[in-house]
Amino acid sequence: MKSRSRAAALALTIPAAAFAGVVRLRNAWYERPGASRRASVPVISVGNLAVGGTGKTPLVAWIAGRLRADGLVPAVVSRGYGGTAGPGPLVVSTGEGPRVNARTCGDEPHLLARSLKGVIVVVGSDRIEGARCAAAAGAVVVILDDGFQHRRLRRDLDIVVLDGRAPFDGGRVLPRGFLREPPSSLRRAQLVVLTRVREGDPVSDAIQAVRAAGYSGLIVRAGHRTTGFTDAAGAASTPPKRALAFCGIGDPGLFRDDLAEAGVATAGFHAFRDHQPYSVAGWDGLVEEAKAHGVPLVTTEKDLSRLEAAVGESLARAELFVLRI
Repeated sequence: MKSRSRAAALALTIPAAAFAGVVRLRNAWYERPGASRRASVPVISVGNLAVGGTGKTPLVAWIAGRLRADGLVPAVVSRGYGGTAGPGPLVVSTGEGPRVNARTCGDEPHLLARSLKGVIVVVGSDRIEGARCAAAAGAVVVILDDGFQHRRLRRDLDIVVLDGRAPFDGGRVLPRGFLREPPSSLRRAQLVVLTRVREGDPVSDAIQAVRAAGYSGLIVRAGHRTTGFTDAAGAASTPPKRALAFCGIGDPGLFRDDLAEAGVATAGFHAFRDHQPYSVAGWDGLVEEAKAHGVPLVTTEKDLSRLEAAVGESLARAELFVLRI
């Protein structure tokens, strides 16, 4: 078994080296004067190095909320991963809630549009046009969601989010590892945020790894906290003692831990892939399983966005709790 794993790793070494070479050439291209375009408003990029969940979306929401609290009108500009918006730009919200469902705009933009009042949300793979659209809608600052690798649009602040427990996955890039860029790319960031860190957790190893990558800027640590449960309609609810849990997020283990800390025992736990598209048949299966256990269902806000788009009125077939963070 070990020899098979070694052979698989060796087979991926050459593609990973080729991928890293392409990344280096692409970054060198964008280091040229005039290679990137400036928006008419300041741009804050929140991105990462790894594929998968590092806590970007909660940080984007927190920054947008702080800017709004200061009397500014921020906009979140996202690619809209998993949606059908294409190049866009598509205005998901002008601050009053989502105009389209998650199937069109993607689950994370839909979640942000639903939870951030007074914040403009725009999606589309063309981020330059997305920033222009946001400014035309009244935004005075743009938050570029998952923007570290999108270098066509110049940014005034580059924030990189890393998992404080394992920042670099051994430094391995795709397809051998999970990094989109080598750790040395951190040198172009102005701020590194170590997420997934709980109160009192040591982060000295993570900080040492970040410094060893050549990054000399500011490093901060961040965690997340739950803010209670709601029903599918968004009304605050008392959490169940026991439930059938399911999610399709980047780090399902954190959801499991959060439920345990909230005192919710799980009769079963389904961890689907990140951005898992739901179907009526899949939802019906979860409903029947929950009924067999005699418990309600519990999921995340991001999953709720995809469920609403996929199953519509069938959502009312079971009692569903949503954990907010």
